[in-house]
Amino acid sequence: MLVKEWIEKYFQALQEVKRNIGLCHMFITGLNTNIDGLKHVRGPEIEKIVNEEKLAEEVLHKLNNPPREIVTFSDVLAGILYCAKNGDGEEWFIRKPRITEMIKSVFGYDRLRMGGQCGIMTNVLALMNLKVIPNVVELPPLQAEQFTKNCGEILIPRFEGGKIVFKKPLEAAREEDKVFIHWIFEFDNQFKARINHEIVEAPVENRFIATYDDENIKLKTDPAFREGTLKVIQKVGRVILSGYHMLQKVYPDGSKPEDYIRETLDLINSWRERNPEIRIHSEIGFLAEPDLRKSVLDMVAPNVDSLGLNEDELADNLHTLGDRDGLAEIKALDAPKIYMGARKILEKYHLPRIMVHTREFSLSLTTPNYGIHPRDELYSIMFGSLFAATLAHTGNFPTIQVAEKTLKSGELKVSMRGMAEHQKLAELLENEEGYPKQKFLEEGFTDTEPSIAFVPSKLTEPKATVGMGDTITSATLAAQEALTRRAKKHQNN
Repeated sequence: MLVKEWIEKYFQALQEVKRNIGLCHMFITGLNTNIDGLKHVRGPEIEKIVNEEKLAEEVLHKLNNPPREIVTFSDVLAGILYCAKNGDGEEWFIRKPRITEMIKSVFGYDRLRMGGQCGIMTNVLALMNLKVIPNVVELPPLQAEQFTKNCGEILIPRFEGGKIVFKKPLEAAREEDKVFIHWIFEFDNQFKARINHEIVEAPVENRFIATYDDENIKLKTDPAFREGTLKVIQKVGRVILSGYHMLQKVYPDGSKPEDYIRETLDLINSWRERNPEIRIHSEIGFLAEPDLRKSVLDMVAPNVDSLGLNEDELADNLHTLGDRDGLAEIKALDAPKIYMGARKILEKYHLPRIMVHTREFSLSLTTPNYGIHPRDELYSIMFGSLFAATLAHTGNFPTIQVAEKTLKSGELKVSMRGMAEHQKLAELLENEEGYPKQKFLEEGFTDTEPSIAFVPSKLTEPKATVGMGDTITSATLAAQEALTRRAKKHQNN
């Protein structure tokens, strides 16, 4: 397809989903919700802090030997520089609570926003006027204020008089609950810092996250959330679970991460018993510890219908599974290698669907068991990609109306790199699997098993990067729900 043809297809996808979004059933989101403190950092600012604190040598050592956890303030600085240097986005856990006070004192934040995959996806879905039940273990008023108020219906289950009731976030807030602020240090591709003899330049925009959170690391679910979701599960179309990346290798009380994973699997099984038709998606997230990655994959993947991850997470998980082929190419966004890597995970765990989202493009593999037509899958990913691009362009999570206005403005550009990778994947499929290259290039999807859907991203000069993966995921799944319901409606007529 040419650029103008991709643009036209984006409009088609948006209109098709927009017409049918009202068919969606309820959504459940879990498991991690917190508050993000966003701070845009620039090279000179980091240079100044490093020099004032006399931490240059210490930071340089950690820059080249990343600890991937935060015990001292120099670890925070090293984490920012490491992610900037490599253009990566990582999350390191703060082991000493006093570090959070140091971060607040030295950096502060530009603004507060809803955080955690569960929280972000809840807001994205609500902005489409959908009904969502999120898991929120701690809900102080400051956290409740981060939920969107003017769109959709966000329902927080609570016990009252021995019964489950559903409340709006501000009505369900509790003054005594803990406040968890995760620090998001964003940088753009103009970031440049000199630390002694070494110059750190960011090739692309991204972010570094410093997290202190003693509740979400155990994948806790609120008791009322468990009871409330079981009560209404037959009205639910899709469940989105995330937060597994917050698991720790060691817990002070001697518990193991596998213990907490099993608790979530028990809940999944309870949902499925009451509603076999629901579709459950899980986002993997970044896990630095290989053993934890293996546990999450081995335990979660066989129990969900769909798995989502970015290129770095795909490479890391393949490495953990003992597959070393093409990992550098995957991280460099080589579409054929990403396709082959995703297919290995799909087949190993007998997944109905897997999706890989990157800055330049997204692709998914779906089997007939997932129950969606390949064209509807393509449109769903395009809808999600548009929402993520609109977030980047405006700096805010969008409504359908804002996404449509942004698309019509012409300010979003189709990724030329994404189109080039589409061409490379089409050539691989023709040469290796005999699928007509031109057919894949013209349609954007295959009618093979598994079917492949490929979407070059819409790009812009970003005002925000945090939450783009969560946005494309939740918007894609909402579109899937809408188009699947539309297809069933037509079948029954």
